[in-house]
Amino acid sequence: MSITIKSAADIEGMRLACRLASEVLDYIAPHIKPGITTKEIDRLGAECMA
Repeated sequence: MSITIKSAADIEGMRLACRLASEVLDYIAPHIKPGITTKEIDRLGAECMA
């Protein structure tokens, strides 16, 4: 197993991806209730990213 050294650009890209994922989860979380379908959750995620 080898360790890959990430560049500053790689690390910034990972930070951005994590930030966006966090924003989507924060947007979706209040809508999660018993009975909601994964299709509806997907729609909410897409709505947030639009």
